[in-house]
Parts: sequence; C-alpha cells; structure tokens
Amino acid sequence: MKILIKTFGGTKVIKGNEFINAKDWPSQKAFSLFRYLIFRRNEEISVEELYDLFWEGMEETFARSNLNTTLYLIRRTTGISTEELYIRGSLCVFRPSERVTIDADMFEEYYRSFQSIPSVMEGEKLLKKMYEIYTGPFLIEDAFAEWVQEAREMYETWYSNVLKSLFELYLSKENYEDAFEVIKTYLNREPYDEEVYYKAIEAFAKSGQISRAKKLYDRLSKRLREIGIKPRFVFKDLLVKTRQTPGNPLVNGNRALIVDNNFFEKILFLETRKRGEGFVVLELKFRGSINEAMKELVQKVAPLFRKGDIITFTNDSIRVLAHCAKQRRPVLESRLKNVLGEMGIEKDQYTIG
Repeated sequence: MKILIKTFGGTKVIKGNEFINAKDWPSQKAFSLFRYLIFRRNEEISVEELYDLFWEGMEETFARSNLNTTLYLIRRTTGISTEELYIRGSLCVFRPSERVTIDADMFEEYYRSFQSIPSVMEGEKLLKKMYEIYTGPFLIEDAFAEWVQEAREMYETWYSNVLKSLFELYLSKENYEDAFEVIKTYLNREPYDEEVYYKAIEAFAKSGQISRAKKLYDRLSKRLREIGIKPRFVFKDLLVKTRQTPGNPLVNGNRALIVDNNFFEKILFLETRKRGEGFVVLELKFRGSINEAMKELVQKVAPLFRKGDIITFTNDSIRVLAHCAKQRRPVLESRLKNVLGEMGIEKDQYTIG
C-alpha cells in the first residue's frame, strides 16, 4: 500500500483512501515524534537524543519503553513498516521505502531540477507542480521549535522564488488571470516587497490591465501606510512613465546610493538625531575577505533598496542605511539572503546584524 506524507500547511498521512489528520492520532506524543522523524528522515538518530527531546528527565529504562511504544503507535497509525522505522542498538532510523512519498522530498527534487535550467515547457511543468505541492509552512505544528526553523525558511524562500518565476511565465504567455492570482499569493507572503509590486503594476499597465494595476497599487499604499511610509510614486505618474519608457522604468534610477564609510557615518549620525527610529541599519559581515566578488555583490544589493538609502562596504562587510519602519527589517534581510544565495554564498559564510 502506497503512503503519502504531506508536511506543508499541516502534517497529514494518506494511506490508500484513508486520510489521517492531527485529530486522528491516538497519541499526540506519537504525532510529535513522527514529525521529528520526518524532519530527520534517512538519518541515524541516537535514542538518547530522543529521550532528551520527548522524555526529558525520565529514567532511561522507562524512556526506552516509552520510545518503543510510541514507535509502535506511529507504525500502526501510518502503515509504515518495521523495515522503514526501527531501532538498531542505540540508533533510531526512519528510512522511507519507495512506497512512501513525502511532499517535501518531491518539492526539493522539482526545485533542484528547475535550477538546472530545463526547457521552457519542462520548467513550466515543474513550477506548476511546486505551486500545487506547497500549501503552507513546513511542519507548521512545530512553529516554535528551533530544530525546524532553517528548513522551514529554506522552503519558504524557494516557494517565493517559484511564485515570482511563475508570475513572469504567465506574463510572457499573456495569461493575466493566472499571473494576477500568483502575484497576489506572493504579496500575501511578502507584503512590503515594493520592487515586485512595481514590476507587477508596470506589467499589467503595459498590457492594458489598468484596473488590476490600480488594485495592486492601492494594496501597496495600504501596506506602506500601516508602517508609516508612502509609496515612491503616485499611480498616475506610474502610468505616464510606463507609457513613455521602455524596459523597466519603475526600478531604474531608484536604488540605494553607494558611498564611502566616512560619508555613511555622517549620514547615520544625522539620521539618528533627526529620525529616531525611522530607519534600519543592516550590517552584512563575511567570515573572511571576498575582495573579488564584493563590488559585484554591492551592485546587486543596491537595487534592493530605495532611492535615498545608502550603502558602504569594506573587503569583508556591507552596511546599509534604509529609510523605513523597523517592521520591514525581516523583508530586507530576506532580500539580502536571496542575492547571496544567487551568488553561491552559503549561510555559514556570513552574518546579518
């Protein structure tokens, strides 16, 4: 019997025609351990680690008995066999066989295939599959567990990239209905991403979809007002620029200014006195010099920020002063991480403070 384990937007198991939701588990401890084993699938986990996580402070004999009982409940509930979920000596292993499919594995496989630059037709198929698979955060029941945060953030970043790629695909095919739905989904996740708003507004305006462009602009205005700032452009001016200028008139010329360190410090001092908390300072520090790539990286970072923001850099760091409310900081950090990822710079090579 085939088993499908869904991890996005709520953990579910589908075995044959039977759906097993959170409320169907005979033990919430078993359900919790099952989610952790999904996260650590194909790894050898010491039983002591599981004792500490799920039966902290319990005498080892009782913890071992509880672990065996809980694994039995997991197998009975999901249909997973003793060959797929077992204890050998001091190690516990969940090694799904070919009959067990996990949606996160499918998503990863499709995303890596898409990154290898497939044909346009194959790329479209992969994007649509990923769009269907991702229905919400990974293992959302463990929203505050530290062990899952990095994986969850990775999937969320990948899904955002899928949405942007799918949006551009639909635009290229003049499929404005689906493009509008996809960009709404993206902006629900990234409500302060002005550059994507402006790109979408430009695309819809150029295609004559003025009402949709206006809806997006009104949505952007509302979001920005919530954090105390205004859009860079008035909607009527956007329409004029879109009609007059080819290419991407809503982004060109509206990027952070790159300055030397002394000038940056002077501006920072003045802004501190004048604005209080009306700005955010981001410091990207590298573990070692990246002399060769720094100038290229700074040129890629500058368009992520608004006209009036400033950037300075050294051989091993970049600092950005962005004029925005503190609530936007996570969005700005996410943009930086995306650019670093595109340049092949791994997370363990830098910190953002």
